[in-house]
Amino acid sequence: MPDDSRQPRLTLAALRRSAAMHGVLYERLSWTIAAAACFVLSIRIVRLVKFSGQDSWFPMSRALDVLHGSSPGDVYQALFFSGHVKFQYPPSGLLLLELLRRIGLDRSSEYNALNAGLMIATGLVFSVFATRILGPIRCLGLRFPVAPVAFFAGIRFYPTYTAFLFGQMQVLLGLLFLLACLSLVNDKRIVAGCLIAGAASVKPQFLMLGLLALWRKDWRFLGGFAAVLAAAEISSVALYGWDTQLHYLQVLKFLSHHGEQQHLNQSINGILNRYLYAGPSLDNDPENPIPGSAFPPYIPAVYAATTLSTLIMIAIPFALRVKEDDRVSRLLGFCTATVLFTMASPIAWVHHYNILLPAYVVGLKVVLDRWQTRRDPVALIALAVSFVLTGFALAPPMDPTAPAHNLAQSHLFFGACLLVGVLLVEARSVPSGSPVRGS
Repeated sequence: MPDDSRQPRLTLAALRRSAAMHGVLYERLSWTIAAAACFVLSIRIVRLVKFSGQDSWFPMSRALDVLHGSSPGDVYQALFFSGHVKFQYPPSGLLLLELLRRIGLDRSSEYNALNAGLMIATGLVFSVFATRILGPIRCLGLRFPVAPVAFFAGIRFYPTYTAFLFGQMQVLLGLLFLLACLSLVNDKRIVAGCLIAGAASVKPQFLMLGLLALWRKDWRFLGGFAAVLAAAEISSVALYGWDTQLHYLQVLKFLSHHGEQQHLNQSINGILNRYLYAGPSLDNDPENPIPGSAFPPYIPAVYAATTLSTLIMIAIPFALRVKEDDRVSRLLGFCTATVLFTMASPIAWVHHYNILLPAYVVGLKVVLDRWQTRRDPVALIALAVSFVLTGFALAPPMDPTAPAHNLAQSHLFFGACLLVGVLLVEARSVPSGSPVRGS
């Protein structure tokens, strides 16, 4: 006679084996679908090259034409102040295009093709970074496909995708920052400093990270930063002259006094200009200080508020001290500082915020670590809302600037503010959670 008492036990064991098999199948299916989506997205990026703009390439190419012309002079006077061409980069920002021209690449379509490669590289590096920081994540007993989801998010993130479509060098700068964060995870602080200096040679906002390293006596980071920045500046002076470096200061002065009214300027300056300037919303106002541009006139209240907010945002990272001294905590402070330095600028275009990507991963890491000891959903919900506000084009970027829709069109700035709030709170209460993989 069979032992009926063993039947329920055998049935339960069979159910467990069946559930485990189905779980493996679901995991493999989810990973396959996510990987396929990443492949399709990569193909789409390559096919979009011919539709990308030349937001960076046109003014930079014109600047090189002037500097290497038969009668070179003040390139900023010729282009920015007189020619109404928005060449707002420092002279050192031209070094990459200078190199590309010398090897025979001198067309915007070629630069956009390189940008497509950089976009795919961004997705790959971000997937590695997210995997290293977050480690395996299980949801309802199933392993979440972190790497392919991060790849997809890294490419489709609104600021990054916008930079690519506009034909912007910011794609490269975002990748450099992401590589710097990955270098910090691996404790390669000299490499991180070199990468940030490369970005700073194009965007002055990154210079503040060098000053922050000096303030915190991070000598390895500072050494790499100073070496690359010095090499870039020496090369710039040798190629374009010392006067060109000084002329750029006039552009910075103008931009700090006027800012930009366009709704793609996601900053305190942009928001206030859209409220207080009643001029035309598109780039066609002949009475602006630079005709044919979106520069509003000088408004003392806007300038004062911009200056005050800039000083406050710059001061916060210098005063911030995270409670722990592990790599994730230091990376949390690094990402918080970068976001604040970006927001502090009078002109912070949508694509400048592609540096938010690693900040979300680090923020999620510390929130999930704290979840193990205290299940407080507020920070998790705030991160999710912030990502929606910054990661998606809730207000179409090509729509006209409408003061009546100022708050809606400034959604990315408010999402960044929410992210900074979460990061600052977590920086003061960061727990000693699970270690970073490989550390």
